[in-house]
Amino acid sequence: MFLSLALAATGGAQVVGAATATGNMTVQMTITQECQVNAGTGGSGGGNAVLDFGSHGVLNANIDGTTAVSGTGSIQVQCTNGTPYEIGLNAGANPTTAGDVNTRRMTNSGAFVAYQLYRDAGRTLVWGNTTGAGGNTVSKTADGTVQSAQVFGRVPPQTTPAAGTYLDTVVITVTY
Repeated sequence: MFLSLALAATGGAQVVGAATATGNMTVQMTITQECQVNAGTGGSGGGNAVLDFGSHGVLNANIDGTTAVSGTGSIQVQCTNGTPYEIGLNAGANPTTAGDVNTRRMTNSGAFVAYQLYRDAGRTLVWGNTTGAGGNTVSKTADGTVQSAQVFGRVPPQTTPAAGTYLDTVVITVTY
């Protein structure tokens, strides 16, 4: 009876002469600097940022537009925490002069509407894709989360082309 109570109190029988040995296991992962353009939807490379100037009948005054401040429609970039990066915008698919961010145009059936993209709400700093000192990109430092950038656009007064939907595609480039 005494042996049964002793076994019950200690949780079972003891193995006589049992010993243990320990060792270590290294668990590791390397984080590299990386950036992803999550233009518009927050997913890796999913969706597009959108700048919609709306509907207008005559182009006789400045028409301003912007992308969303954040979330769907904005430029979203996610980089490794601490990574400095620059967001550049190319000249689009239809510039008057190839590669010239100062001559962007939307097109419809061979007709064009000139427009410009800016880094600031006052629309004084053209947004291009020249990096480094004296460049025309937007510079940020990553915090590891998705960071948004807003684009400010303007269609200046110009000869109004035929009615229709005018489009352009601008490539977003993140340099890090």
